[in-house]
Amino acid sequence: MIYRIFHPIPILSDVVEHYWYSKVELNGSLVQHYATPLLQGLTFNFRKLKEQHTYNGKVYELDKQAYIFGQSVSSRMVSTHESGIDILGVKFKPLGISKVTGINMEHLADQIIAAEDIWGNEIELLCDSMQSTVTLEQTLSVLEDFLIDKYLHTNLHYRVDSAKHAVQLINQSKGNISIKTLQEETNISRKTLERSFIHYLGIQPKLYTRIVRFNAVKELLDNTNRTNITPLALDCGFYDSSHFISEFKAFAGVTPTTYLKNR
Repeated sequence: MIYRIFHPIPILSDVVEHYWYSKVELNGSLVQHYATPLLQGLTFNFRKLKEQHTYNGKVYELDKQAYIFGQSVSSRMVSTHESGIDILGVKFKPLGISKVTGINMEHLADQIIAAEDIWGNEIELLCDSMQSTVTLEQTLSVLEDFLIDKYLHTNLHYRVDSAKHAVQLINQSKGNISIKTLQEETNISRKTLERSFIHYLGIQPKLYTRIVRFNAVKELLDNTNRTNITPLALDCGFYDSSHFISEFKAFAGVTPTTYLKNR
């Protein structure tokens, strides 16, 4: 098994969180359950090892070289190709896809689309250039040249700075911040704040805060041996254990107790 993470060059630090590469040899399909992540991504599957993603009542058969992932709002099940996994991916920052495509993210939330639907034949040329390299580092260099070009030639205007500031505040508070406070800190109306989030992230600010808070508490659960979840829930800003269980199940697909048993 190979899993590596690479950090972007400075000019892309406002767009890309990191790059990742995963390679696993298998003798049969592996079914994996993923709780709702903080993720907008781009993946490259040069060997076209077919995967099946199931979530939000939809089944996606991924058999092309490159796909774009909008922000998830629900858990998903992934069935790998029977021979294994060989994928290079980009984890974008919350406004990252908008900054390299200029598209309205409202149409991409909780969706997976082929990258060619956005970039057309350019994505085929990019994949050919990436595959012609010798090392993984060279492959990433080709990809970064592509992303830099898109970033520099994408014009964003509608409240992008306000949306970025609001995202930073939500992340810093780990999702424990009110919409009213976000309005005050960004100096825009609730309606304008909501429109900017839908445009750049594809979801409402309230939903984004819930996902951020869920991811924060999930990280704590992943790194603790505590079985009493009530103090943990209160520490993370949930009203009570019932509220916590309801929110956790909404984004993980299972209760906290079941999640801990299945780790």
